[in-house]
Amino acid sequence: MKGDDLLKYPNNDSDWSEEHWKNFIEYLIEDKFFTYKQLASGILGQLNPPQVGTGTTEIVKHHYPPRKAWQNVKNWFYSQSGRCEDCGTRLDLQTDHVIPRQELGVEADRLDNFLLRCRRCNVVRRPSHKNGGVLNLTSSSALMWILLTRRPKTYPAFEKLCRDYGMKMASIRFQEAWALAIWLEKEGEYEIDK
Repeated sequence: MKGDDLLKYPNNDSDWSEEHWKNFIEYLIEDKFFTYKQLASGILGQLNPPQVGTGTTEIVKHHYPPRKAWQNVKNWFYSQSGRCEDCGTRLDLQTDHVIPRQELGVEADRLDNFLLRCRRCNVVRRPSHKNGGVLNLTSSSALMWILLTRRPKTYPAFEKLCRDYGMKMASIRFQEAWALAIWLEKEGEYEIDK
């Protein structure tokens, strides 16, 4: 598969089939973006459960006698399903409040008020991320999907594709993502119009 073949795929990633995604991964490996080992390593890192021993234990410890918080957190943690409460993924899990701290204050920091959510589902709930969840992919994934499948030849074309996709964040995020095109061009793997 060549990069141009991706232009024949549906324009919206939400219309891609599992076969499209599989072929895309094969393309990225064939084009030496990463190896199977590096891909597996990244996925394994995303499967690693959240660090509740330091994070959540610190948050809830005022509710327990000294040196008892971790045992309670561990019991709670092991009783979870290991999937995001909202979307069911096992990737990039975090602890999250059921009822936010803004409503309950420190009383929100009780284990019966925690659950596991993936980073994306956690972000979607935050008032500061009004557009969270609007996109099919996470913002960082969508930026790379646009860059590598649409292959814009200029930064303005890339920014337009990002806006057309529905991204509403500051354009600095697009400029940061454009760095990959610049790095790939240095290796002869991407074409940027001058």
